[in-house]
Amino acid sequence: MLDNLISPASDQVLKVTELTRQIKAQLEGRFTQIWVQGEVSNLRRQSSGHVYFSLKDASSQLPCVLFARDAAQQGFQLEDGMEVLLFGSLSVYAPHGRYQLIAKMTIQSGQGRLQMEFERLKQKLAAEGLFEKERKRSLPALPMRIAVVTSPTGAALQDFLRILRRRNYKGEVVIFPARVQGKGAEQEVAAMLEYAGASQNFDIVVITRGGGSIEDLWAFNEEVLARAVAACPLPVISAVGHEIDTVLTDYAADQRAETPSAAAELISSLMIEAEQRLERAENNLLHWIQTGIAERRQSLSALHSKMHIIAPERQVEMLGMKLDDLENHLSQALQTRLHRERTKLAQHSQSLAEHHPRIKISLAHQALKNLQQRFNRATQVDTHTKREHLLHLQQRFNRATQVDTHTKREHLLHLQKRLNNSSLNATMRRGFAVLKSTDGAIISSAQIGQNQDKLTAQLNDGEIVLKVLKPA
Repeated sequence: MLDNLISPASDQVLKVTELTRQIKAQLEGRFTQIWVQGEVSNLRRQSSGHVYFSLKDASSQLPCVLFARDAAQQGFQLEDGMEVLLFGSLSVYAPHGRYQLIAKMTIQSGQGRLQMEFERLKQKLAAEGLFEKERKRSLPALPMRIAVVTSPTGAALQDFLRILRRRNYKGEVVIFPARVQGKGAEQEVAAMLEYAGASQNFDIVVITRGGGSIEDLWAFNEEVLARAVAACPLPVISAVGHEIDTVLTDYAADQRAETPSAAAELISSLMIEAEQRLERAENNLLHWIQTGIAERRQSLSALHSKMHIIAPERQVEMLGMKLDDLENHLSQALQTRLHRERTKLAQHSQSLAEHHPRIKISLAHQALKNLQQRFNRATQVDTHTKREHLLHLQQRFNRATQVDTHTKREHLLHLQKRLNNSSLNATMRRGFAVLKSTDGAIISSAQIGQNQDKLTAQLNDGEIVLKVLKPA
């Protein structure tokens, strides 16, 4: 057996790291959330904010560390020789192979008992969920009725009201008097809190008092009051003590205020913010209305200008005048066309009458009758007579052919001159013109010409387009 101790098996030999790991697991698994009391010694503060020191008594000492995050939350500064109560957990620092206490909270020993009771109640109520953020209610945006549970003669109430008056708070404040210190104070505050919540006539409840020692503020650390705050049907603001003071009602309330004055500023700020939002909304609404009116006025002015340019009435009048002109032109064109068609019809009727078959048959009968008579007479005439007659005709023809050519030429020239002088071209050369409408019809009267917009004047050497001026 001695040999086994001197020469152990390889699986029985622990490395330093493994042994340290096992020790670390044992210590850290067993010594968690412990309280240790002793005297501070060898205190040193690092630039990182961490605080290293030893906690000792008459026969032992314990290395301790308070990290910067936790050190900043303590209510006092640690000093060598100070008797303190530490809350934390053991930890093994493997590189140096030593254990130390990682402190989370430091309490001066004179306040140790009450602080331990405070921590016990805090953990108990927190485990029940009384401090959860999910159950906390938002404060009303415009609290107009405030129930204040406090001592009516305390300075805290006067500070609270002074801030409200200075910030021009316009709501109503009702005081529910209760003792805030001493035996039974927590019962009175809880009863007033319950009474205010049961009335349902308030928007918010404030429990408040001024600063003091932990003993003075202990009523607000009692379990009965913390539960009453959590059970209140109205939003609750806890404004107890000074900034460094923390009580259980701060955790149970929907909102914590550092001081009574801070609670008044918070409430009045809600009203000021609501008034500012209302003023901004009013200004935005007014701006929207004014902008809308301006835009509509501008649109109306543009429409008015457009209507003035378009001038529907004038357009209608012009269209009416144009319609009248078209009607007159149409009427004149119809009359001219009707006159022309009537003339053509008369000519066709006359031509038809002249060429009617009955007339032609009658004339043919008459011609046939005359020819028959002439034929009959011709057959009865003596042949000698016919010869003499034929000779006579031959003589007349010869005399006719012997007429002086010069005389006939002069007569012909005279007739040609008369014809030229009486022609239309000769007349127009003397300054006359023929007026025609646009469709080529001859204008035979002034009335017909007056109904035309344009006329064509045919002269000897061409045509001129004339514009007809209407009589005024």
